[in-house]
Amino acid sequence: MRIKLPPLFAAQREIADDPARFKVLSCGRRWGKTQLCSVMALATALGGGVVWWVAPTSENAKRGWEKVEPLAKAIPGTRVKYADREVHFPGGGWIAFRSADSKSSLRGPGVDLMILDEAAYIPVERWRGELRPTLSDKQGGAVFISTPAGRNWFYEMYQRGQDGAFSGWASWQLPTSSNPYIPDGEVEEAERELPEWYYRQEYLAEFMTFAGKVYKSFAAESDAVFTLESLTPYREYWGGIDFGYRNPTAVVVGGLDRDDRLDIVDGLYQREMTTPELADVLLRLQDEYEVSRWFADPADPGGIQELRSAGLPVVGAPRVKGEVDRSYIKSGIVKVETRLVTGRLRVADHLAAHIRELEMYRYPDGRSGGEEKETPLKVDDHVADALRYMVVGLDQLRGRMPRVRVAA
Repeated sequence: MRIKLPPLFAAQREIADDPARFKVLSCGRRWGKTQLCSVMALATALGGGVVWWVAPTSENAKRGWEKVEPLAKAIPGTRVKYADREVHFPGGGWIAFRSADSKSSLRGPGVDLMILDEAAYIPVERWRGELRPTLSDKQGGAVFISTPAGRNWFYEMYQRGQDGAFSGWASWQLPTSSNPYIPDGEVEEAERELPEWYYRQEYLAEFMTFAGKVYKSFAAESDAVFTLESLTPYREYWGGIDFGYRNPTAVVVGGLDRDDRLDIVDGLYQREMTTPELADVLLRLQDEYEVSRWFADPADPGGIQELRSAGLPVVGAPRVKGEVDRSYIKSGIVKVETRLVTGRLRVADHLAAHIRELEMYRYPDGRSGGEEKETPLKVDDHVADALRYMVVGLDQLRGRMPRVRVAA
């Protein structure tokens, strides 16, 4: 039976046909990497091969699943295992969608093709310790696709593809504009509206060095990111909330140990969220962690009251009397940075979105935020704000917390 796969444009076809075993694609937004990888995955599986599609989170992996699943189930004899997010084809090949933040192991049978979606945000330990060995017995290949995130391990893989000393490796830098189906004017409008560094990273697919980074001591490849093994070291839990509504709503849950180290062990990062929906999530987290206090954006008293009415101990993050908005933000940033520098603040590695947003938090025009007294850019600052609310609340109210009236 002849199966017709979705068409690829010229640059996609060049990559699909390239003989390199390891392919690294630094892509701009909406370049078409999911379309390309869905075709490569289907071609391999229809030929009897095993394909793993691995993404930083289940939500990231869902994008690949939503592209492949409708194509696969149109093929006679295909079995779709929805609970496992697997597609099995008549010839014995299959595609599995996996999350790198899953607590279950990523070890498994030999893989013919592995797709690492948003590879820059997958912990390098997952690649080296669990994913890479699954390619060995079949000499399987891998496709690393991602927008850049500074010069981390994904950048190192890209550099291999540019270095002739690494046989079997190839890499491409693919700006959004190289997709012939992007509407006219879309990229130009983004260039006008976005900060230069953000545009160059997200649309030109450049590996930025992140001048102007707010939390310079925080990076995915540092001691500030850790693997959560157990909740037993923590004696109390605190929370931070930034109401995003149409923008991302961000929540952090921090466990405090006996040495006053604060570990971010859980959280939320979600768009298009109503306050009742947020209340449901917080009630689940409250039941699991018995959070002492949730510190929220003090500029939204209505949202705070609605969460209190749901039975949650939520208060506005404290401010020093007379403190204006900019100095309030600056003093909170100092508190967060002090904890990072002294090793008293870490983020669990399964919180990929939180790590990404903290790494991307920037001052305007690459400035340091010191003498200029600049407020950080308002580009996806919701995680940074939620974290700051929690740290400020913890530092100022711990030991003298006022009673919070919540619904019975």
